[in-house]
Formats: sequence, C-alpha cells, structure tokens
Amino acid sequence: MLPHEAHISACSVRTDITPTSPVPMSGYGARSGLSTGVNDPLSATALVLDDGATTIAIVSIDVLNVSRELTRGVWRTLEQNGLHLDDLLLAATHTHAGPYVPSRALDASPVLRSEIDVSASLDELQTSLVEAITDAYEGLETASIRVGHAQEETVPVNRRAEGGVGGNVRLPDGPIDPNVTALLVETNTGNRTLVYSFACHPVCTTGEETLLSADWPGYARNRIEAEHPGIEVLYLNGAAGDINPRDAGTSRSGADVYEYMEYIGSQVGDAALRALADTESGGNQQIERSPIRIDSATVTFPVKATPPVDVLQKRIESLESTLQRLEADGDETGYAKINWDKRYAEELLAIAEWDATCLPNRLPYVTIGDLGILGMPGEVLVRHGLELRDSAAVSTLIPAGYVNDYVGYLPTLADLENIGYEVRTMKLAPEAIVEFREKAMGLVAPER
Repeated sequence: MLPHEAHISACSVRTDITPTSPVPMSGYGARSGLSTGVNDPLSATALVLDDGATTIAIVSIDVLNVSRELTRGVWRTLEQNGLHLDDLLLAATHTHAGPYVPSRALDASPVLRSEIDVSASLDELQTSLVEAITDAYEGLETASIRVGHAQEETVPVNRRAEGGVGGNVRLPDGPIDPNVTALLVETNTGNRTLVYSFACHPVCTTGEETLLSADWPGYARNRIEAEHPGIEVLYLNGAAGDINPRDAGTSRSGADVYEYMEYIGSQVGDAALRALADTESGGNQQIERSPIRIDSATVTFPVKATPPVDVLQKRIESLESTLQRLEADGDETGYAKINWDKRYAEELLAIAEWDATCLPNRLPYVTIGDLGILGMPGEVLVRHGLELRDSAAVSTLIPAGYVNDYVGYLPTLADLENIGYEVRTMKLAPEAIVEFREKAMGLVAPER
C-alpha cells in the first residue's frame, strides 16, 4: 500500500490483571510479605493500530515496571500464534501498589527484590497481555485520531526540589512537566479510546499499605469514564523519575491513603478531560490517512563502575556495626542516614556481582503524521522529557516512560550535580546518559 493510501484502523481492549491470590508487591522497600487484598482492580489496556502495511500495539499495564523478558515473551507468543507486530510498546503505569515483576535493575536493590517465586503470576500476566492484544487486533475498524492538549500544574512537584527521597537534595527551581496530551482514537462505529500522557509517579499509597491498587491512574480512569461512559482509557506515564504528586510525602494510613489517591486521580482525570475536549478544537491535528512509521535506536547502556566486591562487603559490615551503635544510643536521625548509606552500598554490591557490563536496550519511536511516541525504558527524569519535546520535529511528542524494560533511573548530566536518591541508585554509567540523549534526539529530531 502506498503511503498516501494509508488508512488508520484501530481497536482497544481492556482486561483485568488483578492477581487472584496474594502476591509480593513492588514499589516500597518497607513492605514485607504478600498483598492482603484489593482496593481497586488492576488492568491492562491494549490499543492496536494498523495502516494496512504496519501494525503496532501499545499496552498500558497497572504494574510498577515491565521487563525485557516479559516484553520478549509477549512478542514471541504473538508471533507463534501467527500475529505479526511491527512494534510493541508495553508501558507500565508505575503504580507502587501492584504485583512484583522481576527485572535485573530493580532487583539490584535488596529491599525491592522478592525471593518469592512469581513465575505463575508472570505467566498469567503474559497470557492476559497476549489475549488483549489478539482481541484488539481481531477487532480492528477504520478509525481517526485527534490530538488535544491541556496543562496540569497543581498536581506534580519535583521531589528533588522538595528534599528528595531521603531528604538530601534541595533544588528550589526543580522543573515539572505540566503537559497533558490526549489522543482520541475513534472508530467508524463510534468506539472511542482516550490515550493520555502525564508525567507523575503513582505514589499515593505507602509502604505500609498492602492492598493492590492502580493508584491515582485508576481513579483518573474512573473520573474520565464517569463523564464518557463506554470510552476506553489508556494511560502513558512520562519522564516522571523525579516527579511526585503534591503532598505525597505527608504521613497517611488506612482510608486517608485512598481518599488522597482519589483526590489526585480526580485532578489528573479532570486535566485529561480538558485535553479530551481540546481534541474537538478545529485547529488541532486529526489523523486518518497518515502511514504509521516505525523507527528505533539501540542503546548499550553501560553499567556504572563500582568498587570491588570485597571492599563493598567490608563497607557494609562497617555500616552494620555503626547502625547497631546508633540504635543502642537511640540516635534516630543518625540511624536513618547510615541506613540509607547501607542501602546504597548493598545496591553497589549487587551491581558489582552482575555478570554484565551493560544493559542493552532499544528505544522504539512511532510516528503517525505529526504525532510521535518515544518509548523509554525506565525512570527518566523530567528534564529529558521536556527537552526532547521542545526539540522534536513533530508537533506532538509523547515521551513515554517505563516502556518494554526497566533500567532504573536515568537522570540528565545536570542532575548528576545534585547527589540524591535518583542519582545514587542509578545503575548506569554517566556515559549511558550521553548515549541515551544522542540516540533519543536522533529519533525525535533527526535534522538537529
């Protein structure tokens, strides 16, 4: 089919992925044991787009992260079943109240790694994703895509500006990304899917809570669906590595946690509704006959250098002795600081014990007309997203985080000047930042 003859077809399918039995949870090191119930259901929403020559699937999943192994497993099973995709974007919403999905970078943190066998629940998740994508493919209908925009400046805060995780960073002018981008995908029979992007951590819950939850994205979906019954909602997180909801650090427990979660979700949902309404604006982009273009870039992502294993082991032993003394002295402030140091040292030890010097990955980039979606594998800090969008050759760029794998935090070089949680726990070398920026810019701004 010639490019000028391309016509978009689309279909979306949402499936419930809530575990049916207790599972280890991801997101907070304070958790131990298994989930104890469900606050709100977890889901995966698959959108398949086809132009007659190229087929892609974009899937939003209510989990903290996906892994390279999960992505490969889904893609391989689809191929074995006879469904060929030209590209696949599995995007975690990054809820901190979802089931544990192992990945090498996540498991470098002893407090985030689970020793419980989750192979059965992973198989169930993979099967659910394959079925949702297959059902969406089989339901393809002629469709159009309209683009809308809104701003939400009251919800997001730069957590490094506010003191950071561990409270050791002060950046009074830390940036946020207030952009809410909406894609209204509407078929000729009236089926509608809202794809919206917004960069913000889903961290309304706490490490003490053990109820499974989609966090604020679930409540945002409820808010949107209340105004537009029958619409499917697909959320893409962004460059949210250092972005939290406002007041996320306030101490809460029990019902107060979920009341706050609903409040943040309603605020974001209202912003998504404004962006959805903006898709009806006559001056905005409408896509019907543009071909789907697939590009990608391979990144090697070198792992950061660490001290030798024996040095780190001695360092951890020394820190443990210090912690015992501080606990005996009742020095809670000193204990908290040294405990963070011990955690960082344990993560360095895990990296030092890896049998690889890099975490190779792929950056998928999909363009449809003047719309671009860039997949980024991990916790990309907000400056990357802002600068990529400002430089993009397309008029609308969605820099989607937590896509197809998890490599941990990816700060900018400027972020390295302010040591804090995101910098200290990054698994990659500074050279990886340069490589990511060059490859990502090469995709979104090839003429730059």
